[in-house]
Amino acid sequence: MMVAVALLAIALASAAGQRNTVAILVAGACAAVAIVGLLVFESTARADRIRHHEKPHLLSDSYVPAPPWARRARALRRAGGRGR
Repeated sequence: MMVAVALLAIALASAAGQRNTVAILVAGACAAVAIVGLLVFESTARADRIRHHEKPHLLSDSYVPAPPWARRARALRRAGGRGR
C-alpha cells in the first residue's frame, strides 16, 4: 500500500505539471497495486478466519502447528472450561 501512495503522489504531480499521459499511466498502476494489495490482505484474513486465528498472520507462523499445550488451552476456552 505504501507503493500505491507513492504512485498516487507521482500521478498528482504529473497531472499538475500537464503531463497527462504519464499521469494516466501512473494512476492506473496505482489502482492496480492498491487492488492487488487489498486482495492479498483480504485473502489472508479469510484464510485465518477459516483456520480460527485470532488476527491475520500475513507473515508469521502459518505453517507451524500450535504446540499441544496451546491446542488444549484453546479447546478449554471454546468449551467454557477453566485451565489450571
